[in-house]
Amino acid sequence: KLAFLFGGVLYRVGGNLLGLRPVAPGDDRFDENRVGLDHVSLAVADRAALDDAVGVLDAQGIAHEPVKDIGEAWILEFRDPDNIALELFAIK
Repeated sequence: KLAFLFGGVLYRVGGNLLGLRPVAPGDDRFDENRVGLDHVSLAVADRAALDDAVGVLDAQGIAHEPVKDIGEAWILEFRDPDNIALELFAIK
């Protein structure tokens, strides 16, 4: 029934769905500099949750930026295996 995902997955995030597909035609790869997705940003409860996420990323050997204060919020930036920019943020 979900054959259109080609082995991918759907995640429910709040009231939204995020679909990930594991294959692309030919040698197509993600490129944030072409039209389309730039990054995915997900909210977390607070700054402590970002610090906890740093610990999880470190334990998994996943490179990331330090938690940044951007004025209205804090953000934690890292990349998925396809080099898509991911961000966790906590509103102050």
